[in-house]
Amino acid sequence: MGQIREWTVKLVPADHPGLPLCSSHRVHHDDSSPALVFSLGAYFGNYFHAFTDVLVSLFVTARPFDRRLHLLVTNGHHLQVAKFATMWQALSRYEVIDIDKVQPDGKALCFSRVILGLKGRDGKELSINTSETQYTMKDFKHFLRSAYSLNKTTAIKLQTEDDKTTTLVPRLLIISRERTRTFTNTEEIMTMARDLGYQVTVTELDSNVSRSARLANRADVMMGIHGAGLTNMVFLPEDAVVIQVVPFAVDWFATNYFGEPSKGMEVRYLEYKIEREESSLVKQYPPDDVVFTDPSSFRWEEFSPIYMLNQNVTLNVTRFRPVLLEALELLHQ
Repeated sequence: MGQIREWTVKLVPADHPGLPLCSSHRVHHDDSSPALVFSLGAYFGNYFHAFTDVLVSLFVTARPFDRRLHLLVTNGHHLQVAKFATMWQALSRYEVIDIDKVQPDGKALCFSRVILGLKGRDGKELSINTSETQYTMKDFKHFLRSAYSLNKTTAIKLQTEDDKTTTLVPRLLIISRERTRTFTNTEEIMTMARDLGYQVTVTELDSNVSRSARLANRADVMMGIHGAGLTNMVFLPEDAVVIQVVPFAVDWFATNYFGEPSKGMEVRYLEYKIEREESSLVKQYPPDDVVFTDPSSFRWEEFSPIYMLNQNVTLNVTRFRPVLLEALELLHQ
């Protein structure tokens, strides 16, 4: 919160002599639409945190105004504002105002009503407090589908051998990571998946949100190691399958960041917890090291460099194969 700009609310009479005149900067004098002030600071630069900390709550707060709402952002880097331009346009008919940079020549930006901050967060990740709003995460997914013009509404439904008249091929999207928590045997995973009948795409879902949305929406099954890329399950079609590969000692984060949230998103969730031998940590520490015997003894500043930033996965494809088979079975249901 130390990175978040603070704003002061002052109550003054309408005829107070010190009130500045209203500026027409980006705001029409006859426009009665309210303004919403919110921050893009703190961890917004992280794809997962952008959604769970801001975008889900922004949807809940702004959606009832049917785009008749001015979005005023603070702590907003221009690249981050541009990154989610499609979402701003879907929530507001007006250009986003970076309130930190507005210089209205000594005059004030005037609105009929101002809302400070966002609502809808219930303390859980990628979720909505439904006791405070009519919206659910299903509504948020449907909103994204419309905003990004995603055509696929439901995952493929595979047929039994007796019912087959045409060959349906399920699409598997494998999320790759280049820097941390990477698959070291991607080609082996691809080969095994293709042998099971999947059409396989391997890619890193990067900062191009529209591209990531399209790729995720085409998938019937999406898999990846625990990380921000799995946030793209918000773009998966209904009844798709998401598979989270959980690195050693990352169980709590995997459950709370993606496992539990998936229950409200019209997707089926599978989890694969790696064995110690599948972790690159076995090449860095002896078997009896506290890294393996007591991961919970580390503080976060010690835990993160070990388990989050310096752990890769060599997937045991024989052990992982039943998970992909289970995903196929779910696509039959």
